[in-house]
Amino acid sequence: GGVEAGGAALDRREATASSAAAAAAIGAATAAAAADDAAAPPLPPSELTFWVVTSLFLVCSVGIALVVTDLGLVLSVVGATGSTTVSYLLPGFCYFRLCPRKRSPMRLLALLQLALGCIIMPGSLALIFAAGAGER
Repeated sequence: GGVEAGGAALDRREATASSAAAAAAIGAATAAAAADDAAAPPLPPSELTFWVVTSLFLVCSVGIALVVTDLGLVLSVVGATGSTTVSYLLPGFCYFRLCPRKRSPMRLLALLQLALGCIIMPGSLALIFAAGAGER
């Protein structure tokens, strides 16, 4: 009886050791695969995509340069959209999405800031275009 019990304990230890070795091998293989994925450079965009995007930027830039006679109007539009996005929309959106507590007063204030940005941007653009149209 005692020999069989000792043999069973030995079998359990061997099984545990082999399971641990297998888990370590799987963990090492997973870590190696993750390291290979992290070290691999991202795939470059195709040459066709590069030329299409570059051509679109060029055509849009030339079109704007031919149509717009007042650079102040362009800079006003860029300022109204860029500053509102950076100051109101992105912080409000990010805090609202990333706040862990769903019923937090700060989350509600972030949503209010986001809504305010959605009001300020079109309002400022309307004022810019109205002032630009009034000067003609």
